[in-house]
Amino acid sequence: MCLLHASLTEYLLLFGTAVDTGGHSGRYWAEISDTIISGTFRQWKEGTTKSEIYYPGDTIVHGVGEATSVQWSAGTWMVEYGQGFIPSKLGFALADTLFSTQDFLTMFYTIHVYVKGLLLEAGTALTEAGVF
Repeated sequence: MCLLHASLTEYLLLFGTAVDTGGHSGRYWAEISDTIISGTFRQWKEGTTKSEIYYPGDTIVHGVGEATSVQWSAGTWMVEYGQGFIPSKLGFALADTLFSTQDFLTMFYTIHVYVKGLLLEAGTALTEAGVF
């Protein structure tokens, strides 16, 4: 994951995996769109009986409050844009790191990068408002 922009209401990141992986999308107070650059992304939406596969160039939109089962093939990379209440994603995003892998270094880096993005955004907003 490479965070390109972060604020309280939106983020942009490059996301991918070098190995086959899958899991639960989470359920957020944010709309998320993923545009596939390489590889494949499979999604099984709640309430359906079959999954859909997406390929490079496809954009998948996850609406506010939606949850899906997700699977990426090795070598899948995508650009992800989230818009809404972004802190609502942090609990789910960090839960596995905190309770399962206990990879506190990665958790620290994740929080550090997000807070740095928030501070940069706040600095820009204050500069545009003429405070600085």
